[in-house]
Amino acid sequence: MSILITYTSALEVMRLAEFPALVAEWDERTGYVPEKLPSVEELERAVDNCPPLQRLSRPLHLLVSSDNNSHSSRRVVRHVTRRIHPRDAFVRISEDVCLTSPELLPLQMARIATTLEESLLMSELCGTYAISDDVEDGMHQRWEPLTTRRAIDEFLDRMGGCYGMGKVRDALPLVCSDSGSPYESKLGVRFRGRREQGGYELDFVSMNEELSLEAIGREFEQKSIRKPDILILAPVSFGPEARMPFRGIAVDYKGRVHDDPVVAARDDERRNEMIAHGIKPYELRKVHYDDIDYMDSLVAKIRRDLRLPADDLAFYRDERVALHDALELVDGIRWGRALLPTQR
Repeated sequence: MSILITYTSALEVMRLAEFPALVAEWDERTGYVPEKLPSVEELERAVDNCPPLQRLSRPLHLLVSSDNNSHSSRRVVRHVTRRIHPRDAFVRISEDVCLTSPELLPLQMARIATTLEESLLMSELCGTYAISDDVEDGMHQRWEPLTTRRAIDEFLDRMGGCYGMGKVRDALPLVCSDSGSPYESKLGVRFRGRREQGGYELDFVSMNEELSLEAIGREFEQKSIRKPDILILAPVSFGPEARMPFRGIAVDYKGRVHDDPVVAARDDERRNEMIAHGIKPYELRKVHYDDIDYMDSLVAKIRRDLRLPADDLAFYRDERVALHDALELVDGIRWGRALLPTQR
């Protein structure tokens, strides 16, 4: 008998370092939902045959299609669905175990997560990090995202109307694809959010996108690959007489890893190469991120650098403070605490 892991248990599995390898090994998706929960013996056998499951918190959250012949216990929490799911709604990770796909998970989590929490959950799924309590920095890096904003959006279309659809749709515009850390995602939400949400409405083109720049101090033809956390490009045209001082702005969030001398030296090289190619770099520490006056001033200077229309930051200050405070409540473990200012 197969078991179907769902809700927060599925998120725990997705955050395991082994998860991408398990998905790639089986390379199978399905829309099948088991009718009933496994017996104690069947559950123990499934867990024994899939060692990563032994590290999950208990009880396990499992999905079934009927509430007539099974019930929750100390080992499992039963969730019941009678709807028909798309054929790619669940992914196989062992012979006996499937779990909710990264595209379906935001819909399930909508029962306990706020819109703001959904945006950061999807930023993690569409990013290159996974929140983890087992490592010092509270996360580990992935080689590539588990899904994309486009894949989630297309999956929502195939699901049709269901609980959580509106909340996930509202959260999608704030999702930061290719983010490399929780605070990169939170910074992206603050930049991207609407003014009434506490954001700066500062549109950026990419996060951690590779830029091929001519290396300084090396052979002329040699290129360096640089990946700024957030890249904001100047407008395409500002009139025939206009001359843009910068092609773009790069904003990097500097966590503790950047204090390492080797990383700091690499940061210096990257900064010089970006300046040489017309990209002005700004760097933020946590102390700057937490200072609303500093953030307001930084955004004003970015808009000035790119000759974007000035923004009157005297308005919506309370909302910007509220958004910062709400984002500080989001840890990826506890849910239902962090509201957008427009939802308070």
